[in-house]
Amino acid sequence: MKRRPNGLIVGVLTLSVLLLVLLVMTARPHTNTPLDPDNPSPHGAQAVARVLEQHGVAVDRAGNLDELRRGNTGDETTVLLTDEFLIPHDERQDFLASARTAGTLVVVDPSDSLRESLFDQEADESENGPVYAASAGDGKKIVALNDPTLLTNASVDDGDNARQALTSLGERRRMVWISTWNGATGEQTGLDWPAWKTPLTWAIGLSVLFLVVLRGRRFGLLALEPMPVTVKAVESTRALASLYRRSSARDSAASALRDGTASRVGAGLGLSQGRRSPDLVADALRARGAAAADADGVTASNVPHDLAEWLTGPTPENDKALVELARELDRLEKEILR
Repeated sequence: MKRRPNGLIVGVLTLSVLLLVLLVMTARPHTNTPLDPDNPSPHGAQAVARVLEQHGVAVDRAGNLDELRRGNTGDETTVLLTDEFLIPHDERQDFLASARTAGTLVVVDPSDSLRESLFDQEADESENGPVYAASAGDGKKIVALNDPTLLTNASVDDGDNARQALTSLGERRRMVWISTWNGATGEQTGLDWPAWKTPLTWAIGLSVLFLVVLRGRRFGLLALEPMPVTVKAVESTRALASLYRRSSARDSAASALRDGTASRVGAGLGLSQGRRSPDLVADALRARGAAAADADGVTASNVPHDLAEWLTGPTPENDKALVELARELDRLEKEILR
């Protein structure tokens, strides 16, 4: 007689696993990159990013030109570049061309050369001191944050820093934050793991190990057991069809019918395994019908064209149309393969 596992032991093991999963899930990924929205250290900018999100601003990251173009939706977007030297010289013109299409372009501590290229028209210096802004026309704006500490976790609460940061970055609905570029700066260091979680994790792990050793059993040899019944293929097909019918899944049933016909007809036409989808087989059938008509000089059989249409037609609207699809696919398949 087999002994059932002790309920207390099972409960403790289950609770331990759940606690470990919870500890891992509640740990946030972080980085050591300066002014990064996921960096909780004093020189990071996690605090500003979280406040922006609380005010309804969607904060996304971009690390290359493709991500910048996808995230930049124009007038609704603010693009923030935390360090101009992240961008390689050969990509700088493309970067500026894409970034200038945003509603607001914000650059932290730009160099004199970049400042001249950005503010190439008359600009009004704001009264906020470390912030320099200019209108770029059509409601767009370019901002230079001359003081990087406006965004850091260590200084965001000092003086008027929080208001200036939120005013500069929170005007638009979306924000593309650039603090790394092509992986050149910033390095993921793992999880933001509070100190109290480490001893707790060790305690749980050792408890689980102790219980496993205490209650463990040596596994024996694998044993093969015969299936109690044999399920015929036709019964499986009918059961699947019944499930499709009960759930009114005519789209799935039609796809299965078309995939099966396309696979068999594609094999008959000599198509490779990877080119036997309904669309590709339909194209091959249309090409075959057109070639036959050109060779005979007369109207050839419509069977290839008809089968192509049935393979790519719309989803049947009712069961009657599904039955008609099955019959026509079966009839035309036999005509093609005979």
